Amino acid sequence: MIVVLLALTVLATVPDNQRMGSALQVVLPLIALGCAATGGKTVESVGRFAVLQVGVKGPKHLFGERRISQRPDGGNNGFPSGHTAVATFAAAQIVRHCAGLHPVTKAAAVAAAAFTGGSRIESGRHSLWQTMAGAAWGWAIACLPLAGFRGAGRWIRRVRGGRHV
Repeated sequence: MIVVLLALTVLATVPDNQRMGSALQVVLPLIALGCAATGGKTVESVGRFAVLQVGVKGPKHLFGERRISQRPDGGNNGFPSGHTAVATFAAAQIVRHCAGLHPVTKAAAVAAAAFTGGSRIESGRHSLWQTMAGAAWGWAIACLPLAGFRGAGRWIRRVRGGRHV
């Protein structure tokens, strides 16, 4: 099912790598959220996504026009690549939360995230380093232990009477 969704996204997108990367950075998190929800990890996943966004938006505003944040196409606020961070986060979440998936399906999610990062470099929106920083941030937030999110999901389930959130 996931491979089909990824294939449909690629086929439905205009043959433009930048647009395809942008589409994948939306579709991958939706798939990841679905996987998290089936395992009762919705709160944790949404919380991690919020932390991800703070870590993407914060440096963009902090560094603004500094050299590290200058985009190859001449713009600012390029550090880190948000598209790459979101896609990498989602791919890592898919691999973590969809344990029953075939390894080829997991590889397709990771390849879609890598494609998203490559599309940002190819389109001149981000440098290699900005893209790598986004990928590292996305992976870290998806995979490293973050205090509070696991406990928050259990607390909400108790309050709601045991139903998954």
